[in-house]
Amino acid sequence: MLKKIWQTVILIFFTLFISLFQFSFISALPGIFGQLNLGFFIMIFVLFFFGFKPAVLFLLIYGFSLDFLSFDFFGFYVISFFLSALIAYLILHNWLTNRSLYSFLGLILISTIFYNFFGAILKYILGPESRTFFLIQSNFWISLVYQIIWSLIIAILFFNLAAGLTKKLKPFFLEKKQIV
Repeated sequence: MLKKIWQTVILIFFTLFISLFQFSFISALPGIFGQLNLGFFIMIFVLFFFGFKPAVLFLLIYGFSLDFLSFDFFGFYVISFFLSALIAYLILHNWLTNRSLYSFLGLILISTIFYNFFGAILKYILGPESRTFFLIQSNFWISLVYQIIWSLIIAILFFNLAAGLTKKLKPFFLEKKQIV
């Protein structure tokens, strides 16, 4: 019981630190560097390796803290994170059959696309400054490409780190069986 409480407390403080780091440092970086969405990647990482419940706990804490800090309408991050985590969970349990790098990269790619589309749709419907539809704006597509690139690079690095720490994951390449 005490171990579970400490894990939750550590998760809360880690999540708050990540949200502050994302909002105050990463968002202020110029160009492609500012497009890194570290909290979203960690949410998908937690979903892939630990399951849906810890990912939902992470996204609620992370989303609420970003909602308090950002200038978007309240609930924007929680809604977009939850919808993309739900899509990722459905993809993970209905279509992906193993825990390989290919599955992780595919999940990151699809989740990043859905996250950006959900966020753009929410801003278009509920945002006061949305004059043009997001699909014809070049900023949306550039941001999407940069976030996909960052997500895939970090996914490769984190997966190899996790593969070195655990034996639950499949190898990077498919292994050939030797015929005797």
